[in-house]
Amino acid sequence: MAKLPALTDAEDLVALNATVDGRLVAVSARGSRRNGLPGLRVRVHLHEAGDGWRPMALTGVTIAPNKVDLLPDGNFLLVQSRCVRRPFEPVPDNAQVFNASGQAVRSFRIGDGVEHLAIDEPGTIWVGYFDEGIYSGDPLSAGGLTRFDEYGRQLWTYWPPSGFDHIATCYALNVSARTAWAYYYTGFPLIRITDTEAKPFPPGPVRGARAVLIHDNVVIFIGGYGKQHQLTECRLRDGIIVEHGPAAITPLKRINLVSTRGSRLYVQTTDSVFEADLADC
Repeated sequence: MAKLPALTDAEDLVALNATVDGRLVAVSARGSRRNGLPGLRVRVHLHEAGDGWRPMALTGVTIAPNKVDLLPDGNFLLVQSRCVRRPFEPVPDNAQVFNASGQAVRSFRIGDGVEHLAIDEPGTIWVGYFDEGIYSGDPLSAGGLTRFDEYGRQLWTYWPPSGFDHIATCYALNVSARTAWAYYYTGFPLIRITDTEAKPFPPGPVRGARAVLIHDNVVIFIGGYGKQHQLTECRLRDGIIVEHGPAAITPLKRINLVSTRGSRLYVQTTDSVFEADLADC
């Protein structure tokens, strides 16, 4: 799909994501990233065509970002995974929005322990959390999966249906135009969320997958306990997950995940990003 953006020797690539409409967005930083210290210099890179990227320096950065996505109005959302309160201080914001000129326009708190960040077509922000955030006492993280609007107002949080456990860690989150899929520990059920309606599928044959791809009734689980780069094809049939067999992406042997968007998988090699679409298979 593209080569990675060109960076200076002093920069690190700290975030990379695929947007809901299939574009790539990346963040690079130089200087100290601990606690968003003033020495941090951050650039955002938006993929345009071929190997071309449009870099932009950001001003007013107050976080150490490691997640990024693009809002429908063209603004960039940057997120810092951890949001830890210091003694006798208020809980800091860990999300910032920057306009197309690179200027900070607003900030808000999006919860502690951000594992997954994805924005859907209407501009809803979906966040999946890992265990340290879920059990941190932060109410925004406690449900394990939360939706926000573009101003950081909480719209919905996951509550397990009867017979299913709560989220202890959100292992995988796949957000397409208007549907989200989540896969989580404990138990590893697969949950389809449309608007605020959650449809659960009981745990299938794969435990510990890192990502899921979805097309119609076909599900590809990426990874699993003891098989990090294995792909397992399954079917959604009569409300359950049925194993179909192994799958493969030629010529890749290792899956260094960038993100999944519906049927589309984005993976990273040393210098490039590749896209594979389950709908084309």
